[in-house]
Amino acid sequence: MSLDAHASRLAKLGTVTIHPKAEGGVQIVAEGFEGENCSCRDIAVLACMWAIGELQREVMRTIEAPGGSAIGVD
Repeated sequence: MSLDAHASRLAKLGTVTIHPKAEGGVQIVAEGFEGENCSCRDIAVLACMWAIGELQREVMRTIEAPGGSAIGVD
């Protein structure tokens, strides 16, 4: 295995959607993302990591003050 000095990164953001499955578990779909120096697997991982970070930031804003985040309930 060789090391690659080229960093992988997302070049375009998209949408990560979590769908519950009828038989249990979930299906996670990352759409619209593009990456540089990435395989499709790298893009999937980076997209999920981006989404986790965004969720964490918004949860912290929600905890800090009512209406302080971009989280909405429909």
